Amino acid sequence: MNTSGSKQKNFPITNIGSVTLLMIFIVLCMITFAALSLSSAASDYQTARKSATHAQEYYKASGRAEETLAKIDQVLKNCYLQTSDIAGYYKNIEQHYKNNSDITLKRTSDSLTLTYQTKINDKQALQTRLLILHPSEQTDKRSLSSAKTTTPDLYRIAGWQTLSTADWNGDNSLNLLKK
Repeated sequence: MNTSGSKQKNFPITNIGSVTLLMIFIVLCMITFAALSLSSAASDYQTARKSATHAQEYYKASGRAEETLAKIDQVLKNCYLQTSDIAGYYKNIEQHYKNNSDITLKRTSDSLTLTYQTKINDKQALQTRLLILHPSEQTDKRSLSSAKTTTPDLYRIAGWQTLSTADWNGDNSLNLLKK
């Protein structure tokens, strides 16, 4: 046998190794993308849950603020029906709310503002500000008595806003690894 004349067939080992390396790389990429997708989905779920909780708390507080507004409306109607002049009307309102710590009145030379807050949660409150009106001061005919009511508009909502009731403490830390 002549070994010098025969050619050995060399199989490149790199072909088998490159396919294996490519498969390992593809599997690692898929695992990485799956982990990132799972992390993103969990974060989105937490955000959606917090948003839903906040919306639910806000609308419950808004409903309580509407109930308070209905009570104030009734008081204003009673004060309006009991007096015939503007000064007596405002004086009756001030007398009614002078010992109420939940409702504050602010009197200026030409207006009376009533403000109250409704708790949303431990960190926020819904503040409602009403500008108290007397029918004789109204020049807009649309604001006077409509077919649905027997008394004219006695207030205008000047503010309905969410306020922060807690002190803000900035947190600049990043939780990269959760325990």
